[in-house]
Amino acid sequence: MRTAPALIAAAGLLLVSLTGCTAPGSASCDTAASAGDATKLISVSGDFGATPNVELPKPLYTKTTERQVVIQGDGQQVSANGTVNLNLMLLNGRTGDVLQQTDFNGPASTLIALSGSLPGFAKAFACTTVGSRVVAAISPEDAFGPSGGSEANGIKKDDAIILVADIQGAALPKADGAERPIPSGFPSVVTAPSGQPGITIPAATAPTETKHTLSRAGDGAMVKAGDQVIVNYTGVLWDQKSVFASTWEDGQPFVLTAGSGQPLKAFDDAVVGQQVGSQIILVVAPKDAYGDQGSGSVPAGATLVFVIDVLGTERAAQ
Repeated sequence: MRTAPALIAAAGLLLVSLTGCTAPGSASCDTAASAGDATKLISVSGDFGATPNVELPKPLYTKTTERQVVIQGDGQQVSANGTVNLNLMLLNGRTGDVLQQTDFNGPASTLIALSGSLPGFAKAFACTTVGSRVVAAISPEDAFGPSGGSEANGIKKDDAIILVADIQGAALPKADGAERPIPSGFPSVVTAPSGQPGITIPAATAPTETKHTLSRAGDGAMVKAGDQVIVNYTGVLWDQKSVFASTWEDGQPFVLTAGSGQPLKAFDDAVVGQQVGSQIILVVAPKDAYGDQGSGSVPAGATLVFVIDVLGTERAAQ
């Protein structure tokens, strides 16, 4: 799974908690930053998909986060509380030193959930479009919280973080497809405004065969083998009626390669062929899960239930 670089996580830019973050649905394009005095001083050249050349006066400080789109993409709009897949460069505005950089010439290597980020990233990426190159000057508070700075990374409390990013993909914050009736024998699902599902297991013996259905039918791109697919999911044990895994709780979506058979073949099979925006209810019989061995918090012989939101898919490179 691709995640944000270590410095970002350490700095708190990807600090996630279900109680502390902005709930999806409450964010809007009004939260996006605009260009200002700081971004106007930053020169960024080079093509999208190639390492940018960045020049800035030193030191460069800002008390408010600013954003400027230097290359305008024509792809899908990034939801204000969705997820972006990108390559990026982070610099210290005081020194101009590169703090972190991914390979702009390769596939997107960083996945960021905006609803789980501190304000800097959300303000930088909200309502941009795929194919865009963005430059942002992120204020100390928006990057590191009220105290600012990160001494462990050589960043002082008043230092701004300069961000240059190529947005290569975007995903929904939650499944938004049309609701469909759930067939008898499947668990029922009720979703919170954030999209996180509540799952009720029937008072019945667990099915002996693996099966799945849609509780929401999306109308986005169809998932094909080889795609990189972004999903959120909750996993529940049928007999124990307890959650054993949740990307919602983790605060970060999961990326799988369609057709790879991971994380379980039944999970993969249920996702391939679905459209973005769909919500899948998947019941996995023990023989198609972890069988008599179990795995971690999953006991031997367990029947598993997954509720999977298909949030985005990226075509495999040809």
